[in-house]
Amino acid sequence: MTPLAEAWERAGVRRGAAPAAAAVIPTGFPDLDGCLEGGGWPVGVLTELRASRAGIGEMRLLLPVLAALSREGWLVWIAPPYRPCAPALAAHGIVLDHLAVVRPRTHKEALWAVSQGLLSPAVGAVVTWFADIRDQEFRVLQRQAAEGRRWSFCFLPRDLAPKPSRLRLVLESAPQGVRVTLARKAGRPVAPLIVAL
Repeated sequence: MTPLAEAWERAGVRRGAAPAAAAVIPTGFPDLDGCLEGGGWPVGVLTELRASRAGIGEMRLLLPVLAALSREGWLVWIAPPYRPCAPALAAHGIVLDHLAVVRPRTHKEALWAVSQGLLSPAVGAVVTWFADIRDQEFRVLQRQAAEGRRWSFCFLPRDLAPKPSRLRLVLESAPQGVRVTLARKAGRPVAPLIVAL
């Protein structure tokens, strides 16, 4: 059984039925799963990821779930700061034929691309990078993630004002890899939890 099918089964979802609100997919990191409500990345939630800077290994956090989801549908990456390294992604199990990289020219085009990905039934996950985004724009994307029942991740600069997210993780470089601080979950601030990856 595929990881995506296992996630739906754990949530009590039958084929053809709408997914349950608690549907999650494991992150691939047991310590992190233990910190997240439901034990993994929630479906229908635009997860906010705040990196101290780009290139600290922050994509390692998503590679296990993206590999699983790429076997089920399309991955859409919108405005990544670096050109994805195809051999490295393939080595981590990502089906390259199911990866679409979108390079929008404007902020408006980026919002449109994210919206289309979140609402498309062919898409398994949307990963986007914004240098800035207004609260209202974030709320619209959050609603669309919930409506489309997509796994979605939004990388934002660490010093940007907090967004109205249900799940926010702060990522920092650490000697052992990437340190993750769970800054917000289920709409409530929480005491920081540090997970070393």
